[in-house]
Amino acid sequence: MQPYGIIYGNSAFLVGHTDRGSDLRLWRLANISGAGTTARQFAGNPAFDLAEFAKRSFGTFQEDPVAARLRFAAQVSDDVNHFIFHPDQTVTRNTDGSLTVRFAAGGLDEICWHLVTWDTHVTVDEPAHLRQRMATLCAS
Repeated sequence: MQPYGIIYGNSAFLVGHTDRGSDLRLWRLANISGAGTTARQFAGNPAFDLAEFAKRSFGTFQEDPVAARLRFAAQVSDDVNHFIFHPDQTVTRNTDGSLTVRFAAGGLDEICWHLVTWDTHVTVDEPAHLRQRMATLCAS
């Protein structure tokens, strides 16, 4: 295992490589039962940027980012205003008291899984395919 760092969101994940491939993988820290040190060393990729890696996803899925625009009802605006959906999010208070949250991230399934926790207090304004995925999830 070649660890590159830990990212935090709704859960904490170890980011790293294994001997089984060149792609970075994520391991949920809650599922790791033990850790230890070895004498083995590795030279990490100096071009790797953990913050940029984390920005590509919403949770664990690394996908091409999409620009999301979410509107939250006024009755949940205090909670939303203190919630970090994504490191690069912007939050705008609308004239009706609702909040608009914008960010770009991959992991559309995880975005949907999280948004259902906001019940009917959230609307996916953009992109249309995220709104459709959310509708499909809620219909099943």
